[in-house]
Amino acid sequence: MKDLNYKIIATGDITLHQAKRLKIVKISDKKSAIIEKVWQNSLRKDRKLFNGLLLNFAALNIRENKINLNGNFVEYKQFIASRKRPDLKIKIKPISVSGMIITKDDGVDYAVFAKRTSRVTDYPNFFELVPSGSIDREFVLKNGDIDYKAKLLSEFSEETGLPKSYAKQIYGFALVLDKSKKIYDICCIILINKDRATIVKYFIKSKEYRDVMFIPLKDLDTFVKTKTNLIVPTSMALIKAFGKLS
Repeated sequence: MKDLNYKIIATGDITLHQAKRLKIVKISDKKSAIIEKVWQNSLRKDRKLFNGLLLNFAALNIRENKINLNGNFVEYKQFIASRKRPDLKIKIKPISVSGMIITKDDGVDYAVFAKRTSRVTDYPNFFELVPSGSIDREFVLKNGDIDYKAKLLSEFSEETGLPKSYAKQIYGFALVLDKSKKIYDICCIILINKDRATIVKYFIKSKEYRDVMFIPLKDLDTFVKTKTNLIVPTSMALIKAFGKLS
């Protein structure tokens, strides 16, 4: 059996928290100097890079169908260094959020895919369910909860060009892992009620993707089988987890 490049960790209701009380591994001065050197080299190649904060996996608790996920924020340059210098053994596993837009048109339910541009770092020219993105600190609430749905709604508008008001419901239902990139994703469904023509009209303005596609939910299995090696692993996992709900 072919080894899958993704793993469905759990399905169920998801809550996300900032893990303030969990011990954070300290980075030595020597490693910090190497991280800075790697970062400066990366900046010389791409001046658009920004050293923001990235939510890093800290702990997970699963009880029945309840998934409680905790994360700490780390600097983006630490993540870059962890990829470029695995010998440093900096264990960073980002937590992101991904969605599957489902819309109904002429009585048929469709999932919205798009093709990633050739300029992106990970999985260029791959098909991906839209939208997705890393989680920013601005979505941390006063009680320490992290509103990942609000983050996904922001990505929804930014990546598709569609107004936020078009999203009628968002719910998280699965936690998955991209095993090759070591990235966790909270998977969500986004329900909208706009026809395909309207979505295409807005999508033309998107800078994140090209070639928007609408796949009937009943044909998802066939689409996956024909495009298996061209679909982002997280999207593959999301589709598989969604199938378990049906």
